[in-house]
Amino acid sequence: MPVRPYHLSPLTRRDFLRRGGLAIAGVAGAIGPLRPGTILSAGAPSGSAGAVPDGERRPVALIANSVGDTLTVADGQRLEPVSVIKVGREPHKFRQTRDGRAVYSCNTTSNEMLEIDLATLRVRSRIPILDPYNVLFTHDGRYLYKVSYRYDFVEIHDGETFRTLTRVRTGRQPSHMWLSPDGRWFVNTNQHSNTVTVIDTRSMTLAHRLGVDPQPAGIQISRDGHYMFVASHVGTISVFATDEWKLIRKVHSGKGAHELVATSDGRTIYVTNRYENTASVFDVQAQRVVAKFPVPGGPDMPMLSPDGSQLWVSGRFGDTTTVVNTRTLGILNTFPTGRSPHGIFIVT
Repeated sequence: MPVRPYHLSPLTRRDFLRRGGLAIAGVAGAIGPLRPGTILSAGAPSGSAGAVPDGERRPVALIANSVGDTLTVADGQRLEPVSVIKVGREPHKFRQTRDGRAVYSCNTTSNEMLEIDLATLRVRSRIPILDPYNVLFTHDGRYLYKVSYRYDFVEIHDGETFRTLTRVRTGRQPSHMWLSPDGRWFVNTNQHSNTVTVIDTRSMTLAHRLGVDPQPAGIQISRDGHYMFVASHVGTISVFATDEWKLIRKVHSGKGAHELVATSDGRTIYVTNRYENTASVFDVQAQRVVAKFPVPGGPDMPMLSPDGSQLWVSGRFGDTTTVVNTRTLGILNTFPTGRSPHGIFIVT
């Protein structure tokens, strides 16, 4: 589906408030008013924050433009961009803070994480940290695991102070990661080593190094903890049994299979296929692809809306983001972003 022409039209303060503003779901505070096309500095307030008018609340999507050094702010109901936030160099992924009130923008070549307040879209703090390509808190919040894409290691930090505790050598270009449901294992892919590494979270040491198909990216462990799924750019999903970390099957997804996102019940995983402009629907129990649908622009990082009705997908090669109806698998809208959009964050 081609990207439809998109024109930002003026939005008055009165019109914006009449529509309910950009209220973060579950947070009693309004973001706005933001005029479409507004560019905000990372340290500047996004506008006056106040009580949300009675009526509908809207989620907000943040989209990291890794080459543009900005975040696109999109209205989660109208499915269109409303503003841009300037951030540090090369933002890639997001991670919500432990208190749930802010989100970290991981700015890789700036070597910092920006803590962005979700009620105001204002930067609360800048945290120096080496190459935070992707970060993940342990379930208890005590530790922060970080993959450093420009290097060949995973670093484990104190979850409160972010002090580096230890470094585990993994492989070249570690990128995507996951924690087992019981928190016992941390797993990550190493895109240019064609491996997956398994780290024992108790000892913080390397437990296993597993060979996979070329350029592995997305990785997840099933809700029951019994299986690990790895997407590789050659088009496969490798399925491992976690009791012995053994490969048990490979499933074809599509050329450039990249990232995985699971539904809230863990029964379905959506897989983006960057090089063929599609996404696959993977049935976890049956361990097979049951459907495939088009997504333009080199689909990269998918994220589900809080109610699971929409799949948001960044178009890494097309400078777009596409929103898909998960019931019909039809495209609801495709809109422009900044250059090379990557991670997407929607408040839950």
